[in-house]
Amino acid sequence: MNRWPGISRPAPAPVRLILASDDRQFDSLTAGRIPEWGAAAAFPATRTIVVKPGPDFQRILRHELAHLALHATVIRVPRWFDEGYAARAAGEWDRLEALRLNWALLRGMVPSLREVDRALRGRRAGEADASYALATSAVLLLERLGGDRGLEPLITQLGKTADFDLALRSTYQITLGQFEDLWRKDLRKRYGWLLFFTSFTVFWLFVALLLVALWSRRRMHDRERRAALDEGWVVPDDEWWSDA
Repeated sequence: MNRWPGISRPAPAPVRLILASDDRQFDSLTAGRIPEWGAAAAFPATRTIVVKPGPDFQRILRHELAHLALHATVIRVPRWFDEGYAARAAGEWDRLEALRLNWALLRGMVPSLREVDRALRGRRAGEADASYALATSAVLLLERLGGDRGLEPLITQLGKTADFDLALRSTYQITLGQFEDLWRKDLRKRYGWLLFFTSFTVFWLFVALLLVALWSRRRMHDRERRAALDEGWVVPDDEWWSDA
């Protein structure tokens, strides 16, 4: 089994690993470029990884090593592909759970890949979690498009050109814009059942059912009140009414 998806021959170069003793040292070693929620950073140019102390060390280290393996093979890739690939290589399947709780996605508002890139640079942890999930889903779709060879054909092209759109054209015969359309459709297909609960039609159906339930409850309550009032009463016979 290949260690890095789509990379048949990883570069056998040494890696410098620095373990920061605390948050302050981590911030100093990374020149303050990593947000507070970040646990590690990879610097491909010097093949250096800086890791903050904390749990899940092995997964975090594999994520950062995947960055180095990818950058040793390709010329340049968008951030969403970089982070999505590292998450895929590290087996971070739990990231996809963020899509199930993403309110923007639930409203059918799928961001562009350029917007995902910007969000990955953001300082808000919640926004970053959703962006990592979206980036991972895009890379997984590219892997499925590659069939039995997975990401290898695309990564091979990315080793020849820094133009991601050109690499897509050469590998899948689609443009970056066409891939984005496929990705959006794929997200809606996989998580579309959630959209059902937020649709306009279902909203009013829910309101109607709620009103029916309240009306039924009120009617039952009124019936119980009438039964309580009638208890112990004697209804006069017809003859009494006729004498009146």
